[in-house]
Amino acid sequence: MTGHASTFAIADRGSAPIEDRRLERVVGVLRFVAAAAILLFGQALPNLGPVFVLVLGIFFGGYGLLVSLTWARVRTVDDREQAARFTLAADISLVGFALFVFAPDPSWTIYVCGFLVIASGGFRFRNGALLAAASLSLTYVVVMVFRASALAIPMTAAQVALHLGGYLTAGAVLNAVLPGLDALRERDHETYKPILQAHDDAGDAVLMTDAGRPIYWNKAFEALTGYTAADQSRAPSIADLVVGGEEVPRGGSDDHRAFRVQVRTRDANLVEVDVIRRRARADENDRDVWLLRDVTTRERAEADLRDKALHDALTGLPNRVLLADRLTSAIAVAQRQDAALSLLLLDLDGFKGVNDTWGHHAGDLVLIEIASRLSGTLRESDTAARLGGDEFVLLLPATPLVGAVEAARALVDFIVAPITVDGRQVTVGASIGIAVFPNHGRDAEVLLAAADSAMYEAKHSGGGYRTFRAHIGSTQP
Repeated sequence: MTGHASTFAIADRGSAPIEDRRLERVVGVLRFVAAAAILLFGQALPNLGPVFVLVLGIFFGGYGLLVSLTWARVRTVDDREQAARFTLAADISLVGFALFVFAPDPSWTIYVCGFLVIASGGFRFRNGALLAAASLSLTYVVVMVFRASALAIPMTAAQVALHLGGYLTAGAVLNAVLPGLDALRERDHETYKPILQAHDDAGDAVLMTDAGRPIYWNKAFEALTGYTAADQSRAPSIADLVVGGEEVPRGGSDDHRAFRVQVRTRDANLVEVDVIRRRARADENDRDVWLLRDVTTRERAEADLRDKALHDALTGLPNRVLLADRLTSAIAVAQRQDAALSLLLLDLDGFKGVNDTWGHHAGDLVLIEIASRLSGTLRESDTAARLGGDEFVLLLPATPLVGAVEAARALVDFIVAPITVDGRQVTVGASIGIAVFPNHGRDAEVLLAAADSAMYEAKHSGGGYRTFRAHIGSTQP
């Protein structure tokens, strides 16, 4: 954790780096420990009286409480900047007050704390080290003047210059070095940001763990699991997040093939995902990068695509492709079982007039209603399909000619029933051609051609149904 950008905040510059909060939480605990130690053992120090013990303890404890509350409210980069500046000011105040308290005989620990504050200022925000060094140098000058005037403790110019030079040199060095480190991190950010953004756009969840604890995740992971950036500090371990059984590779495995697991969401649901895990070593801990893709959503999308490819978009009936597949399979079954199979090709009469008079919207509603009526007459083994326009096909396995004629007669009466379209009664008729396997053809293409020929004969005869008669080419009612 350094500077203005945390290593794991590169994907979202709008949220405060979690590492800053963790560091400040540790420092805050140390402040409270220092306050307690001062109140308990302060009387043992020669320079401290009861008043100084009480005041210094209140300073440490009070600043610790204010700093903790300030960081608890951090949500954005601006919040983080304000919290970092307030924290630095608090730490400078504490060191400055300690210098005054120990003015007769400053301990070396005071100067060590001062250098630590300067270093923390450089890590917290740009020019923070220089600001801290200048502030502590000014405090030190005031303390030296107080020592010389009020306490009559001599201090040579060389000693003052040495202490001031140490503070200012530390601030200047850190102020020069840290921006270079920030530039390197910024370059890494510009390199990896497009990669992470591409994963977000593709819906690929990215999770980084260190020693089994999440330290970074992207927006796609939040969408998948329901966790937010604010949950990172208290997120469950990877053992609680991933439910995988035997498919999860063992720790240290070099097998980077995809495996399937379930991820536990924030509301305790389980989502099935495909995972690719890459392992790296960092600070003697196991650091893993997990790439997760929602299997349920993907399979549902693939199923929808397959369904759209095989079904008519308007009516939802099987289209020409699916009909051809089912017809070929039905012919193979009929051939093995030495059974009949009937094919009815249906064309609507008067449909063009509906389109011309009431518009294509009315025509679409008629087609949807006809499709619904056809589906309602089917057995489980039958298929109703739409070839296109106002042409429909009924595939009736295990149905001889007699059964096909009865079905066609019922369909003619069924279709001619009025259809309500936008409050108006619309009527269409039907011309149906019948072809039967094996009498009229032994493959799908020949059967469809025979049914089509019979259908045109029925239409030219004024509607109703006709059966294709092999070898003669004529039709019969």
